[in-house]
Amino acid sequence: MAKTEPAPRPTWTSPLEVGVHVRSFYSALPEQPTRSVFQALRDDPRLLGFLERYKLGRLEFSGRLPRPDWLGFYQPLSNDLAVNCFRSPESYGMEFYPPELPSVSVAGQNLVQAMQRSLYHELGHQILNISGPEIEQQVKRLLRSGRAIPISLRAKWDAAEYLCETFSAYRFEDGLADKDPEGYHMVEAILRMEFPK
Repeated sequence: MAKTEPAPRPTWTSPLEVGVHVRSFYSALPEQPTRSVFQALRDDPRLLGFLERYKLGRLEFSGRLPRPDWLGFYQPLSNDLAVNCFRSPESYGMEFYPPELPSVSVAGQNLVQAMQRSLYHELGHQILNISGPEIEQQVKRLLRSGRAIPISLRAKWDAAEYLCETFSAYRFEDGLADKDPEGYHMVEAILRMEFPK
């Protein structure tokens, strides 16, 4: 796919709404794949409610990340979030086989699925940012306890990456509860706190 500059696409974000869940949205993808990435949010009313209370800044599907090999990026001061839509085909289509998996997003079978997983990973950073330092300390304690079974190599980096990778796996991988029971329960607890019904 030829790299293009992202353009404002406020009407392509359903079920997200520009002005309600996100300040602005830009995409370098054509309309159909852009809309397909957002379909992952359609069945997640609790996350949509969270984003209504804690709006994202600029959301962008592009290749404009701090490094070209990054799959996504979250800026906590502005709540801006970017997902790499120009990632190489070698960065997805892998079997979900923890713990050798580089990241949860590589288990997406195509670009759209990989971007959906990266979007959820980066939204995990938004949740952690809003939840405050106590949640991150709890995640650090869980990792140090030896009870956690990080789902990917990225999840082993630190508490923030562990939470974000586990949050993405929680949404997309049915076997998470068996592969990392403590991580699964951690996400459930955070959802109960931050995403009231």
